[in-house]
Formats: sequence, C-alpha cells, structure tokens
Amino acid sequence: MPFFTNSSLGMILPIIFLLSSFETQPIKAQTLKIATLAPEGSEWTEALHRIDQRIREATNDSVQLKLYAGGIQGDEPVVLRKMRIGQLHGGGFAGPSMSQILPDILALQLPFLFRNYNEVDFVLENTKELFSKRYRQRGYINLGWADIGFVHILSKVPISTLEDIQSHPVWRLEGEPITEILFRLGNAYSVPLTIPDVLMGLQTDLVSVAYASPAAAIVLQWFSRVSYINELPINFALGSFLLSERAYNKIPEAYRQTLRAISEEEMRALSLEMRRENVEALAVLKSNGVQINKVSGLDLNTFEELVKETVEELLKGPMPPDTHSQIQTLLEQFRQEKRAKTNAN
Repeated sequence: MPFFTNSSLGMILPIIFLLSSFETQPIKAQTLKIATLAPEGSEWTEALHRIDQRIREATNDSVQLKLYAGGIQGDEPVVLRKMRIGQLHGGGFAGPSMSQILPDILALQLPFLFRNYNEVDFVLENTKELFSKRYRQRGYINLGWADIGFVHILSKVPISTLEDIQSHPVWRLEGEPITEILFRLGNAYSVPLTIPDVLMGLQTDLVSVAYASPAAAIVLQWFSRVSYINELPINFALGSFLLSERAYNKIPEAYRQTLRAISEEEMRALSLEMRRENVEALAVLKSNGVQINKVSGLDLNTFEELVKETVEELLKGPMPPDTHSQIQTLLEQFRQEKRAKTNAN
C-alpha cells in the first residue's frame, strides 16, 4: 500500500508549496533612523554613510540607515527621548549623553585622565565587554567608540590659572555633571548651554571661555570668536554610535553581527581619521590667528588639585566607584609596563 494516497498527496502538496514559497520570501527591509548633531559632510556623517552603504551591500538592502544630520532631530537629550519611544532608533553621541544613559562613562571623561592615544586605546580595548554589557542592561547596543579628540580651552583672553577662570564667564555643557562640580568647587561663574547655543554665547559675550577639540572648534565655528587655545588639553572626549536594543533585536539575527562588525570597523577608522584631523585643525587655528597659550607646571598643578576634589564628589554621587577603580588600575598597569620597557632599553 503506498504511503501517500492521491487524496492525502493533494492535501500535502499545497502545504509544501506554501512552506517553500515562505522560505524564499525576501526579508523585510529594516530601516534604522539615526540622528546626529554632526553636520552633513563631516567625518562623523561620512562614517555613518559608509556603514549604510556597506550594510546594504552585505544584506541585499535588508538593513539600511536613514541619517538625520546637523541636529535636525534635536539635541542629544531629545534624540534619546525619541529613541525611547521608537521615533528614532539610534544616534551618534558625545560623552555627556552617553553618561546620562550609563554613568560609568564618567570614569572615561575625567580631566587629565589620558596622556596619549595609546592609553586611550588600551583602556577602551580592555573595558569593551564591560561597557557593552552595561549598555545592554540599560537597553542600548554600543556599535563602536569614536574619538572626538583631546579637548583644549578656547578663550577670548589668555586662561592660565584658576584665577583667570574665575574672572571670566565660562561655558558649561548643560546637564554634564563633571564641569558642574568642577566649576562650582573652583568658584567659577559657568553658563550652562547646549552645544548649538555656544556660538551665540561667544558672539554675545555671554561666555568668554569654552572648550573643544581643535577639529570641533572649526566645525562648530567657535574658533572665529576666540583668540587663544591652550597648548595642553584638559581632557579626552569620546563619542559612540548607539542603537536601541529594541531596534537591534528587530534586525534579522543573521545580520546583527554583520552590522556590529561593520560599525565597529568604521568607528575605528573614524577615530584614526579624527586624530589626523585634530593635528591639522590645530595648524588651521594658528593660521587663522588663534594664539597658543602655554600653561606653567605650577598652574597646571592647581587645576589638578581641583580635579581630585571633583573626583571625590563624583564618587559619592553618579560615578560608580568600581568602574573608576578598574580604569585607574588599567592606566597604572599600562604606565608601569611602559616604564619597564623604557628601563629595559
């Protein structure tokens, strides 16, 4: 007796056809809406466009990015709110917004923390899993770090001492706890502004002192309203490409690691490009009449003492002590190994 009768075969064939047609259906395209304050044509937006092009090619257009550049979706806190309700899926963020999501990031943003890019790379590589895990616990996927660069004081008059800071209105990024504490403890008059408002603040003398990487000072046009840039940087600024976990989980599983790999690769390329660009930008600032202001070691020590007090207060508040301790340990490890190699030679 045959296994299938004519009648049962007639019932099964449509089911087989339905299953096979289902399996060959193309995956529905997933468009990720990404916002950034970086203007169109900047290195940041170019990196995001490259990610879009590469992920389209790798997934046959099943995953793609739609980019909103130049702050047209609002400043970073607004973008985060839109991500929470699903209007946006991700964005390029700077330190303050990253630390609003994850206070552990504050431990990477402390003044005078890093001395060079080698230290930056060592710490980020050895904390990658830590930050990825903790971001995910908050509902976000970190698709890659990217340098903004070492940050320098920009000013209309030379700023060399704490007394200089106290004598002139200084910009403070609205909602950023490190500068809020630092300027309060230093008895400096600080004006909280969002990044898009700083240029107007400099134009109207609402503030006389700001801070940025050389490349950012040019992109944001702040350099046109200042006369000096301090030779020594005050801290290192980091950015990241963040995606909401909800949006990430909607991407077909086969493509998630592809997106992550492409994004991390392009963010690393962006970091290296920003390092080159910041060197060139410093030369451009000089050629446009911005003078280099040198700070003595004694004056620098005064600022560093103020930073120690700031760190103590941060550890009592938003900055997790375990993360701070881990980063400090990694830095000391790196510096000890470097000293040992130097002594061996």
